[in-house]
Amino acid sequence: MTLRMEILVNEELLKDRLTPCREICPFLLDLFIWRKEAYPLMIAGTVTSFFLVLWYLEPSVVTALSVLGLVVTIADFLLPLLSKTVSSSEDWSSEKEKKFSIFVNRIAYYSVQVWNSQVLLEEWKKDHPNLYSSTVIVSLLLLAWIGNAVHNLWLAYILVLFLALLPGLLHRRIIQVYVSRFILMVSNLIQSKTKKN
Repeated sequence: MTLRMEILVNEELLKDRLTPCREICPFLLDLFIWRKEAYPLMIAGTVTSFFLVLWYLEPSVVTALSVLGLVVTIADFLLPLLSKTVSSSEDWSSEKEKKFSIFVNRIAYYSVQVWNSQVLLEEWKKDHPNLYSSTVIVSLLLLAWIGNAVHNLWLAYILVLFLALLPGLLHRRIIQVYVSRFILMVSNLIQSKTKKN
């Protein structure tokens, strides 16, 4: 496991790394799990605005990645400074500390899930190489067809919007509800087909 991954899965190391920005973490937790009804609209509006600017300016891939890296670097520099100027020790309440701990816990949890998925794929590749290879080939062919049929910027927009809204969708159990409804619908359809035969 790399050092960066170790930091992401270890809550104490991650808490130490995020301490300079700890004032912002409770707000980010509230934002991403939709504590207020306007938060999903804010997230969708921000992502949509970003992609509208990209669509309008039509920068090259290198320029877009450079600007994105520049924004991340400036945010990495300014967020700790902003957090220091805004924060004071008497401002930091036990509720904010609890939200900060939950935020760190969620990052560590999802990092572990990603790591476990990678380990599961590696085990699947070892145990069932033919099934693994055929599944990967079919999936990549399907993705290549989708990428050819749909504009790349639109695909990137849908992916980024989904990933930005995913924590709220999971927290409110919206995905679980619709997946269970879909599974129930498919099982009812299969049962009705078998009864007819």
